[in-house]
Amino acid sequence: MSADTYLTTPEVAEAVGVSKATILRWAEQGVLPKPVIVHGGRRGRLARWPLHTPAQGRWVLVQLEARLTWDEIRAALEAGRFIATSATGGDA
Repeated sequence: MSADTYLTTPEVAEAVGVSKATILRWAEQGVLPKPVIVHGGRRGRLARWPLHTPAQGRWVLVQLEARLTWDEIRAALEAGRFIATSATGGDA
């Protein structure tokens, strides 16, 4: 796994403008992709996120600010309202 293929949780959180805990919670809610968990040796487990995750996170933030529910956001994702347009971005 190459470092330029995935992002870390802090990188995703900074790009979206939310906390690391929020990124993990959104993944648990099913509105962000699940991270790949790798063993980090003495540092423990590390999460690696696809490059489109910050764009999807920003999209989710806009949906939450518009007062959509988790169910509505998941339905919009399933309906294809968010499309990652490249390896590093996406928009809706």
